[in-house]
Amino acid sequence: MAGSKRQIANGNGFNGRIGAWIAIIFLIASFSISAQNQPHLYKKVDRQKMELWVDSVFDKMTMDERIGQLFMIVANPETDRRTNNKIRQYIQNQKIGGILFSEGTLADQAESTNAYQKESKIPLFISFDGEWGLSMRLSNTPRFPKNILLGAVQDNGLIYNYGEEMGRACRELGVHINFAPVLDVNNNPNNPVIGTRSFGEDPQKVAQKGTAYSKGLESQNVMAVGKHFPGHGDTSDDSHKTLPVILHKRSHLEKIELLPFVQYVNEGFSGVMTGHLSVPALDNTTGKATSLSPVIVSDLLQKQLKFQGLAFTDALVMKGVASKKQSVCVQALLAGNDVLLSPGNPAAEFDSVKVAVENGILDNELIEQKCLKILRYKYIAGLNRYTPIETKGLQARINTSYSKWLIRKLNAEGMTLLKNEKNVIPVRNLAESKIAVLSLGSSAPNDFEKTLALYGKMNYFRIGREEKEPEINNVFRQLNNYDVIVCAVYTNRMPDYKQLQQLAETKKVILCFFTSPYWMQSFRQNIRSADGVLMAYENTPYASEAAAELLMGGIPAKGKLPVTVPGLFDEGVGLATVKTRLSYQEPAEVGLSVEKLHKIDGIVAEALKEKAFPGCQVLVAKNGVVVYNKSFGSFDYAGTHAVQNTDVYDLASVTKAAATLPAVMKLYDMNKFELQDKLSVYVPEMKNSDKKEITVKNALFHQSGLVSFIPFYRMAIDEKSYSGPLYSNKRDLTYRTQYDENVYMRTDFEFKPDLVSDRPQKGFGLQVARNFYLSDRFKGMILEEIAHSKLQSSPSYVYSDLNFVLLKEMVENISGRTLDELVEQEFFAKLGANYTLFNPLRRIDTLAVAPTENDEFLRNQILIGFVADETAAFLGGVSGNAGLFSNANDLAKLLQMYLNNGSYGGESLLSEETCRLFTRTKSPISRRGLGFDKPDVGKASGPTGKQAPASVYGHTGFTGTCFWVDPDNQLIYIFLSNRIYPSRINKKLSQMNVRSRIQDAIYDALSQ
Repeated sequence: MAGSKRQIANGNGFNGRIGAWIAIIFLIASFSISAQNQPHLYKKVDRQKMELWVDSVFDKMTMDERIGQLFMIVANPETDRRTNNKIRQYIQNQKIGGILFSEGTLADQAESTNAYQKESKIPLFISFDGEWGLSMRLSNTPRFPKNILLGAVQDNGLIYNYGEEMGRACRELGVHINFAPVLDVNNNPNNPVIGTRSFGEDPQKVAQKGTAYSKGLESQNVMAVGKHFPGHGDTSDDSHKTLPVILHKRSHLEKIELLPFVQYVNEGFSGVMTGHLSVPALDNTTGKATSLSPVIVSDLLQKQLKFQGLAFTDALVMKGVASKKQSVCVQALLAGNDVLLSPGNPAAEFDSVKVAVENGILDNELIEQKCLKILRYKYIAGLNRYTPIETKGLQARINTSYSKWLIRKLNAEGMTLLKNEKNVIPVRNLAESKIAVLSLGSSAPNDFEKTLALYGKMNYFRIGREEKEPEINNVFRQLNNYDVIVCAVYTNRMPDYKQLQQLAETKKVILCFFTSPYWMQSFRQNIRSADGVLMAYENTPYASEAAAELLMGGIPAKGKLPVTVPGLFDEGVGLATVKTRLSYQEPAEVGLSVEKLHKIDGIVAEALKEKAFPGCQVLVAKNGVVVYNKSFGSFDYAGTHAVQNTDVYDLASVTKAAATLPAVMKLYDMNKFELQDKLSVYVPEMKNSDKKEITVKNALFHQSGLVSFIPFYRMAIDEKSYSGPLYSNKRDLTYRTQYDENVYMRTDFEFKPDLVSDRPQKGFGLQVARNFYLSDRFKGMILEEIAHSKLQSSPSYVYSDLNFVLLKEMVENISGRTLDELVEQEFFAKLGANYTLFNPLRRIDTLAVAPTENDEFLRNQILIGFVADETAAFLGGVSGNAGLFSNANDLAKLLQMYLNNGSYGGESLLSEETCRLFTRTKSPISRRGLGFDKPDVGKASGPTGKQAPASVYGHTGFTGTCFWVDPDNQLIYIFLSNRIYPSRINKKLSQMNVRSRIQDAIYDALSQ
């Protein structure tokens, strides 16, 4: 008996009925349909083993159990116990075959799935409605873009990857069926139910993306279900509330609505969902939903298109399929559907189907045929060897670094630039432009604003939906003070402001829409007057970040508009731009291992535990992409302020390579000097000294013969105010303050009143610290002291701050600008490095500046915003050897400019030749470069990690800072800390090799 039933069940072509699978071509209008449309998942299994399992299950089933297999009900694991008990009753009494989970959390669904599977005699089909990932129904899961954004993505390989990742997540969660992709063609802007769920209006592109997604999904053995057959796109009615009518001729339907389904079926996917529609051209029965029509489900889908997989109804609880004449489930089965999804009253509908079988309305063999078909697909799904979901670690297995990368990538690839007058995007000339960001419909700081802030200084304004006219007018008045206005639109329920149109007459206005493309019609006039228009499609964190990065040149524009916006933009429009600045992506974007990069967290955690420093910032960038930018710890060991990425640190000697050196390179670029020139030509104080022969090149190499250090501060101390030496190698009542290892200082001295003042006054313009000012003539005294200092008779390599003190003087004398002015104007402002500057309290709040040191010797205060280095401090905070403050993100912009051979943000800041010369040249007698430090190749100890190649250049700083640039691997590594807070005697950072170990961890991550 079972054998004959199986032959009946294979009537759709699963076994011998189709014989040797000879190709038979059917012509459906303009379509060529292959008879060999047997789903791939079916083809892959061992038929003999499958049939043995199916037989063993089927032969033991009662008719109630066979009917029950056709029912799939909705479960919400977050609902109360009474509802969950009802699900168990359906399993026990109606013998249901499957469950569609609707909402909740991962834990809720996993636990419920395990409980329900345990309750069921025959393993349940678990399905999910995840059109934009699990987050469509479950909280705390990866939120993939909706299909409208994916429709803009040009690389369908990424759509496959998305389907593949969705399939993997489904398997982890015990899900066998995903009700996706949506194959509806969105050719009606007023469609209330499809809209952003569709890939677009071009049926061929919808088909391509739908099949790419389905291939990915089914590669993980999860059934794809294309919906809503025969096409729900061209209607302005919602099938949840009524029965939409599609009034197109059959020829139109074949070219548009049906085309994606035909290609989907021909590709051999497993499931199709029939929609609740009225399509008179296909079935003119009045009021008959397509899901209940034998003409559409059985004749068109299964016989003519040769679909042999499972046919699912759309939710039968929807108003569009309501019927007073006969049970909708009976009608759906008569129409040819295999699975009855979400009937309004499962128990009553089960009884109706049972009665229909008993009364001969439904053929007993039809029920058996569909039951056998479902059992086969349960075998294909692996339910013959069902195991419970492993709930431990489920959250981590779903929310992976790969899923984060893929979501970022899809959003980035989908951003669509629709207008770009005068190449306003990417935004350029940051130094000359005042930029404002106006948010329409958003009243709080958001991810778009936060990401824009990574690129430079901007001011933010918001107009909410409830804003009053006086406040609105005030915002637009303030916007008159800006050159570039980026307007982010989050709603279509706000007016097409004339004030914004007026601003566009004299300002550069860029509109960015975080909405459906159709909503742009509400801003028609502003779009026409704006210089730039960007479509971001969704108001999600990743879309916001991608839009900001595109506007600022972090990522290129690649997307193409998937729908026509009448009167504004045609389908397929999308302008291209190029990458000009850093972007912020996941490590996988540049082939770095996330797991290996996480070793950095462990190294830092160990260092924090050992109190090697109170807090730090670590940044890693590769190929112009920041893949790791984290802050750890606090400003101090009391934990009073957790370090933020925007906080700034005293860079110490990193100043040499981050300020003095770019200034030197700029002047070299301008042919203002030659490397063989004598420094004394530009620093006249050295002309009459034995320093007159020192060349610029030797100063950069630290081969000038100058001593390493001069304690210039001693010139300000009144030696008559104390007796005995200033310091001792032993601590006692006089020498109580430890300055260094085995060095103790006395503090009972006084400063010379003609050189030091506790308040600003005429002639005392050099601020050393709070309430500490020096005479303007102190700078000349320092230069004189250098001129009279001892010089080695045969110059060799001796690292000396004095070289860069003199180079700073050269820069200022040649340029006619102070060092801080020059680097601000020529570099930092253009880079958007607004947190990089000397004497940071001029612009940055004290609360955003890490304390550097508790100076109990000279300044008797905690140094916050005042440079710790005494030489730089006694030069007023601006010196060639130290004084610069920055955070890791800003410093990375300068270093990327080096890697780009002088360009950044579409501007050329240095010539390629100069960059190559200064970053590649190495001293013949030491590891030093032209101002940069370099690895000590082949030596056990050195400033870099063991894996750093010889091409690396960078610098370290006494305060616990460093950066290293690797041109071979296009790699940037930055470490900033305040390891000398509260005291410089803390050497644990070096003793633990924290900086070099982190660098080696980065190189480990390169080799996945």
